[in-house]
Parts: sequence; structure tokens; C-alpha cells
Amino acid sequence: MERPFNHARTLCIAGVSATALLWGAAPAFAQEAAPAPEQEEATTVDEIVVTGFRSSLQQALNIKRREAGAVDAIFAEDIADFPDQNLAEAIQRLPGVTIDRENGQGRTISVRGLGADFTRVRINGLEAQAAYGGNRSRGFDFSMFASELFNSIKVRKTQSAEIEEGSLGATVDLQTGRPLDFKGSGFNSALSVQGSYNDLSEKTVPRVAGLLSWSNDSGTFGVLTSVAYSERAPISESFNTTRWQAGDANAAYGAGNNFAGCIPCTTSGQRTELLNAFYPRIPRYTFGSFNEDRLGLTTSLQWRPSDRTEVVLDLMWSRFNVEAESPNIEAISFSRAAGGVRDTIVRDYAIDKDKNVISYGVFDNVDIRSENGFTRDESNFYQASLNLRHEFTDRLRGTAKIGANKSEARTPQSFSYMFDANNQNGFTYDFRGNDRLPMINYGFDVTSGSRFTLTERRKSSGGANFENSVFAGALEYDYTPEFTIKAGGEYRTYGFDTFGYQQAASVLTGADRVVGVDALGKIVSIDGKLDIPTGSDLSYIVPDIWKINEFLSVFDDELVPTYNGIREVEETDKGIFVQADFNTELLGMTVRGNAGIRRAITETTSKGFLNTDYVTVNNEYADTLPSFNLAIEPRDDLVIRFGAAKVMSRPALGDLTPGGSLSTPTRRVSYGNPLLKPFRATNFDVAAEWYFQNEGLLAAAVFYKEIDSFITTVTETVPWASLGLDDSLLAGTPASPDENFDVTRKVNGAGGSLHGLEIQYQQPFSFLPGFWSNFGFIGNYTYVKSEVEYGDGRKGPLTNQSKNAFNTTLYYEVDRFQARVSAAYRSGYLLAFPGGNGNSEEGVNDTVNFDASMSYNISDNLTFSLEALNLSDEFNDRYVDATDRVSNYRHTGREVAIGLRWKY
Repeated sequence: MERPFNHARTLCIAGVSATALLWGAAPAFAQEAAPAPEQEEATTVDEIVVTGFRSSLQQALNIKRREAGAVDAIFAEDIADFPDQNLAEAIQRLPGVTIDRENGQGRTISVRGLGADFTRVRINGLEAQAAYGGNRSRGFDFSMFASELFNSIKVRKTQSAEIEEGSLGATVDLQTGRPLDFKGSGFNSALSVQGSYNDLSEKTVPRVAGLLSWSNDSGTFGVLTSVAYSERAPISESFNTTRWQAGDANAAYGAGNNFAGCIPCTTSGQRTELLNAFYPRIPRYTFGSFNEDRLGLTTSLQWRPSDRTEVVLDLMWSRFNVEAESPNIEAISFSRAAGGVRDTIVRDYAIDKDKNVISYGVFDNVDIRSENGFTRDESNFYQASLNLRHEFTDRLRGTAKIGANKSEARTPQSFSYMFDANNQNGFTYDFRGNDRLPMINYGFDVTSGSRFTLTERRKSSGGANFENSVFAGALEYDYTPEFTIKAGGEYRTYGFDTFGYQQAASVLTGADRVVGVDALGKIVSIDGKLDIPTGSDLSYIVPDIWKINEFLSVFDDELVPTYNGIREVEETDKGIFVQADFNTELLGMTVRGNAGIRRAITETTSKGFLNTDYVTVNNEYADTLPSFNLAIEPRDDLVIRFGAAKVMSRPALGDLTPGGSLSTPTRRVSYGNPLLKPFRATNFDVAAEWYFQNEGLLAAAVFYKEIDSFITTVTETVPWASLGLDDSLLAGTPASPDENFDVTRKVNGAGGSLHGLEIQYQQPFSFLPGFWSNFGFIGNYTYVKSEVEYGDGRKGPLTNQSKNAFNTTLYYEVDRFQARVSAAYRSGYLLAFPGGNGNSEEGVNDTVNFDASMSYNISDNLTFSLEALNLSDEFNDRYVDATDRVSNYRHTGREVAIGLRWKY
């Protein structure tokens, strides 16, 4: 759901603050700023030499201009010095890119309205899958890596035949440092140290990165290694409802999701209005504390015995660990029918007719739960890749790459405990003053454990493995100086498996079920930074998980496998391509581009438990994917681009499982669908780019994607034989293989369309006099609109797609000093369509994030830096239904980092 942009005050404050910062610094540094020379129209942007942030912008423009297709790039300002602390947050600066944040940092990206599952990511040319925690998709998790490990990011938004298939949105290339990238021989090194402070957790944590590179005197061989270590300790404070649901006035009190009774309801109209209104399923204030540590290592060996030959071995390892504790208290009656809402009496209430919700209520016979949980996630990523390049003759050359990577996502520990106080009177919530931050009072002293009983415990562990291996090769032949033929292919294997274990029973009995829990609990408090209304209970007792671990007799009981958590996908992808590149003069204009065709064959073997039977299903499909890119330069500073391509993106891994449930007496099956075909689309792109001065760009692009096949969930009656399941699953049951079954599964739906516009503007203000000539601006705006078929005649926009997004950066740079302030806005987007519990949709409202940074070169080798992230402490505002009912209103605070950087 899109809400009006209402951050004008924040924008003004950030703008004034940034201007004050830059203006205040100006007198100290003005003497170092030489008058800016007059700029001439650029014929080749490579001719101007600048340093620092402007240097990285110039490199990015060089790449964008030279490519045949639509490409945007970001480069490190210096060795191991990326312009953002998080890779996802760096990529969001590019047009068409938005990010999803979790716990205050970017995790996944969407490109031109298409989410992470539609975006391929390559590290050093090798397709990679980075997974953290419960990730079961093809989406790449950028939080796995420190940004210091990389020196460039390229986002390819149009497809060419030589680029491997698998993306509807974009292909993202991440490149780590290599030793021969640096000028001169001998050693190059860098070391940075930072302390980062979060104003919500009030903790300071370290961030350290280093790089060491060496090359021989002849520049033919070099070795590089880099390391990055960082910690984060954010706190997440929020109010959430776990969705909203309604009763049914056509049913009796105490039936379905209806309350047991309503004291003030004296007319049938009041009863109808109450029972048809939505109420929060689990209204509660929550907070969680997190401890994260990330460690990454890269090594590169580069051998270039001649200009004709190069061999590069890149090695990479990254580890990301997260520990989280989440002590919360809530009213759970509203989320349960029997034994819950059906027993709850409404003592007083008010209805918000615009949202059709019970905005205020006082309730009796409410079950109150205090819970606390601990989870530890451990994730590791490993990659080795070997890239070879050789020129056999002046006209014939070849490339080859071989490599493998593995991502391990583990949750070795996850356990939680519950204190319950049932049938309490006087529970109150009140949204009338603030529809995001209500008053909540539980009706009794929730800091005392006297009314609570230790009732339940939950314990589990699990994980997933993602494995990729690639062998690829290609040849290029210059048929003429203007015309090059390329041909090649790849063989890729992809493996995915998950496993899980859980306790056999959760309800505690006997001596483990303790009445009066003061000795097993601890008092926690929300400190009020959410501006919670007066009268709310902000302190309460929760389970002390470490005390209870030692107390429970069943804590060390062996866990049992979870059948639904065990699944596998084995995939083999084979592809070949032929492509022609051209670069010539036509009617006095430079004309360049490529045209080609790719053939891709995909074979999958999917495995999973259907009830207690382990099922295996094979599938195969093929795609023929033509592509065309054309760049015309009517004059030296203008590029007009055209692109068209057939593209495909393979189904999400979780959707391919044959695991689920089978009921032969009722002829019902609910599972994934191992016979899914990929998402398929036809893309069209048109762009114009005006390089009106050195480091200057004004560009506009329009794009259209006709999505031919969109995967959705349906329930339909189909023959058993069409499911690809073995007939032996029906042996000894009342059902036979020639019967129809009611099947709930994923299917390839009717598809839809997506179109949009990107506008990009970048310019140093060198035309201004004196001090003002050191400023510059980067900005972009993206508009995207989509409509896809979700099944059963339901149509709506794509999930994770924002209609409007913009990114802006104002920067200032002189010889020793540089500063910049950035804003990133994205309008609301859907998470699910339709929503659950009778809500029309689920989504996230608009956000705008402000960041700022400055640095001062104390000497040629030593730099001081100051960075501020999330200056406005932006809230993540999730909602349900088109009426904008609050689902989760969360913030994680601001972060400020101070550091020193040394290079030699």
C-alpha cells in the first residue's frame, strides 16, 4: 500500500544539517581547494583524472558509457575503501534498485520491481548463493559480506547471450580486489579501524579491515589478501499485531472467531458492528537484542606472463553469526479460537469505521503470555574460482572459468519458554490516539510472577546447504575490426538441501510445570523510545532462559527429525550461446552492440517427505533465449540504447519440494510442485544518455517486461497421474491412481506485465565560483508499475515492487576533505496478495533513509572518517489490508561510526 510522502520535515532537517556541516568545514579547507577549471564538453571521460569519491564516480560512468547494454556500476574510492558499510546499501544508490532491510541493515535487493529471487549474483564471475538463517530461496543475502572485501559492483539490467540465463531483473557482478589492479610493483596495503555506536542499544562495537598486496617488478605476478571483521549490537523495538482478523455477525457469540459476549452491546446493530469488525490477533510491544559478528577473507593470485595470457585464482570465505534474544509479553486469546477469543468478554469498545477495526477495547477472560526465546544462526560461505584468458592470435582469443561455492546456513540453537496467566480481566488496548502506537495495559501487575505458570518450551535446530559448481568456456574471433563472433557454453550443477529437528512435545508436565515463576524469570523493560502512550505496561517478567535451561528435566531430551523440514533439489543447467558483437560507423554515427541466442536446458530432481514417504520427482525443460542490444552515438556526448531479450528465472527452491501432506480418504494433496517451469518474460529497453561534461550525466530509460509465466498458488481438481508422484504412495489405501485429487500447490500461472521509467542525473558543480565549485550531486528516480495474475481471477502488483523510488547524494570534495549526505526513498510495496485472515493484502509503507559521511586526509597515508547511518531513525511500517491496519511498526536506531584509515 502506498502512502503519501510525509517526510518533508526530516528532509529539511537533514538538508540543513548537511549544509551546515559542509559550510562549517569550508573555511578550514578552502585554502586547499584550487579554483575549478572551466569544463569542456566531454568526448572521452577517461581523459580527466580525479581522486577520491569523484574518481569512483568517473570510473562508474566510463563503464556505463562503454557497455552495449544497460549497466550501472559502483567502485571503491581507494583500495579496500567502499563508499558504504553494507553492500546492499551501496547498490541501492543505483537507479532502479531498492533494498529490503532487517535489523537495521540491507539484506536483499529488488531491481526494477523484481525481487531477490529474480536477480542473479556473481562473485568474481561465478554465480553464487549466499544464505543466512532461514533462507530457502534463490535470493542472495548481501548481509553475509563486509563491503571492504569488494572493489566494484556492476548491475546489468539488460541481457545478452554471453551472460548466463537465470534473471528476470538483473545480473549483479561483485568483484574482489586483485594484485595487478594497483599501479607499480612491490607492496600495497591498507588498514582501517572504526568504532560504531548505536543510539538505541547504546553500545559501541568494532569494525576492522585490512588489505595486503604484492606484485613483482615486472608486473607479471601478484598476491593479494584482505580481511574484514565487524560486529553489530542493535536493538529492535516495535509494536506488532500479527495481522488482524474479524468474527462473523451471522454466527452466535462464542462460535468461530466471535467473542463470547459483549456487555455494552444492547442492540442487534451494535452486535453486528462489533462482530464484523477486525481486532488484532496478538497486540504487543516487543523488543529484541542482537549480537552479530562477521568475518571475511579473500585471497587472489594473479599471473600475467604476457599481454596475451592471464590466470587468476580467487579464494573467498565469509562467516556471519547472529545471536538474538526476544523477551515479549502479549495477549494471545485473540489469535486462538477454542480456548481463546470464544471465551473473551468485551466490557467496553470503540469502532474505527474507516478501517473497520475495534480501535479501543476492554476485555475479560483474556489469556496473557510472557515468552522469551534465544536463537543462534551460523552462516558460512566458501568459494574458489579460476579464470583464464589467452589470445591465441591477434584475432582469436578464449576464456575459461571453473569454480565452486558453498553456502551453509545453520540454526544450531533455537529455544523459547512461555509463562501463561489465563482468564485475566481488564486487558485494555487503545489505538484512538495513535494507530501505530496504542496504549496497552494487561489489567494486573505483570512484573510479578505470582499469576504466571511455566507451561511450554520449544526447541529446534536446522539448516540448509547450497552448492554451486561451474565450468564455462568461450572463444572470440575478430572477423573484421568491426565485427566479432563469440561462442561458448557452461555446465553448472546446483544442489540444495534442508534439514530440521524439533522436540517431541512442547507442553510441560509434572515438576517442570511451575506455578509462580519469580525464581525462573527476570524483569525487562521497554525504555520508552517508541513514545508509547501513558498507561501502558512497559516493564514485565519474562522467562530467564538460562535459568530454565538448567532447571528443566527435559531440556537435553533428544530432538526428532521434522519431515516437512527435510527436502532436496538437485539441478543441472547446461547452456550454449552464439553472439555477434559489432562496432562501426553508419551515417557518421558510431553504432555498436550485440545480437545472439542462448539455449538453456534445465534438469531437476526434487525430493521431500509426503507424510512419512520420501518422494523423488524428476523434471526437465528447455529455453531458447534470443537477445539484442544496440547503442547509437549520434554525437560524441550522446548515447541512444535499444535492448530486447527473452529471459527466464528458475522457480524458488522452496516451491519445488514434493513434500507436504497426502490424505487418501479425502483425496487431498497439499505440497510444492516439482514439475514447475521457470518464470519467463520478454524484455524491452530504450534509453538516452547525455554525457554533457566530464563526470556529468543526464539519462532516461524506459523498460517493459511481458511476463509470460508467473508462479502462483491454486487449489484445483486434477488427475493423480498429472502430479508426477509415484503410484506406490496409494498402495494399500482407498484411492487409486486413475482418480482425481483436490490439489493445493504452486502452478505456472497466466503471467502479467511490468513497465517503468528511470531518470538519472549526475554533475559536479564545477561551473560555480570558488567554494561552491567543490559540490556535486547524484540522483535518480524510478517509476515501476506491474500487474500479474495471482490465480482465481485475482490480479495485483508484484510483491516487493515499489511504484516510486529515488536516491540522492549531495557531496563536497577538496584535496583533503570530502563529505556527503544521501537519501533513499521507496514507496510502499506488497509482501503478500491477498493477505491472510480476510485482509486484502499485506505490505510495507513508504520509507526514506538518510545517511551522511565525511573524511579528512590527515596525511597522504592517514585518513579520519565519520559516518552516520539512518539519521532519521526510520521505522519499518508493515501493514495489512488496503485500510492500512498496523502489522509491525519497528525501528533499530541510528548508528555513528568514527574511524582511522591508513594506506601505504
